[in-house]
Amino acid sequence: MQNSIYDVARFRDWHTEIVALAGVSVPEARVIVPPQVDAGGNVAVIAGSFNPATTAHVSLCEGALQQPDIGAVRYSLAVHTVDKEQVTGASLEDRLCMLAMLAETRSNVGVVLCNRGLYVEQAEALHREIIASGQELVFVVGFDKIQQILDPRYYTDRDASLSRLFSLTRFLVAERDAYGSQALDALLREPANRVYRGRIAELATLPADHDPVLSSTSVRAAHAEGSGEAVDTLAVPAPVHAFIAATGVYGSPVKLPSGEVIDPYELRLRILSALFDEPAGSFASDEFLAVVRLATADTAAGRVLRQRLAEGRIPPQDLRFYLSS
Repeated sequence: MQNSIYDVARFRDWHTEIVALAGVSVPEARVIVPPQVDAGGNVAVIAGSFNPATTAHVSLCEGALQQPDIGAVRYSLAVHTVDKEQVTGASLEDRLCMLAMLAETRSNVGVVLCNRGLYVEQAEALHREIIASGQELVFVVGFDKIQQILDPRYYTDRDASLSRLFSLTRFLVAERDAYGSQALDALLREPANRVYRGRIAELATLPADHDPVLSSTSVRAAHAEGSGEAVDTLAVPAPVHAFIAATGVYGSPVKLPSGEVIDPYELRLRILSALFDEPAGSFASDEFLAVVRLATADTAAGRVLRQRLAEGRIPPQDLRFYLSS
């Protein structure tokens, strides 16, 4: 698992995909982690910012896989996410890492990357990338998301956009906080929404321990306050917890014994940014880990490296020099 967190080659590939997708003018998706097993059937997609992925996301995944017509699930991370353009926390590459670690625990779960946040645009992109002839695309969402999808303020022409969306996909909706089947039924009884009732249904196969209250926002807030370990036990799956613990993402700056205050996660990002310039295959996972450990060490060498990183982009060969000095 530690190798996944410091796999420079994978991070470089993901960074390349993120940059390429961000520059594409039409909706597009790329497969990041394909399912290990093609079980056939329809494809369920759980879309989000995954900052981080939580046990609620896993519950949606498990609930979807209990549907008799669903053969596989994809977590879909958007390069641009509606209403969350300024969200801080984990980088897109690191969110892909957490999702990949999570997906690889199940043979019929994968990860895709999209360059759009609106569901209608994601549906168009996903149909081209992962949906085969005879398969149906099924989005799995919480109640708050179906409210957003039906909200006219996200559309220039709501009727045309939603007609297009529901021609491409249908939705399974899980309860969120106090909103369950009665709230969904009331939403679909509204005159403007009645026409879509046949394409929206309750996800009634959630695990017994499903707790959507423990959101990504609550995880980030708990870590910022120093109580992340307690929240992680309930809020995030084991692979995600391992990533958070290893990298310090979402945590507050750390005060070293010498009195210097550092941000371990920011240092990781600066190092990784430098490694994106390194020729493919020339910097191993254990070297990346060693540089991170040096950059967070309360030593003279650590302080020099931190100063160099603070001054700007550091050449990859200099990182290797610090390891050998």
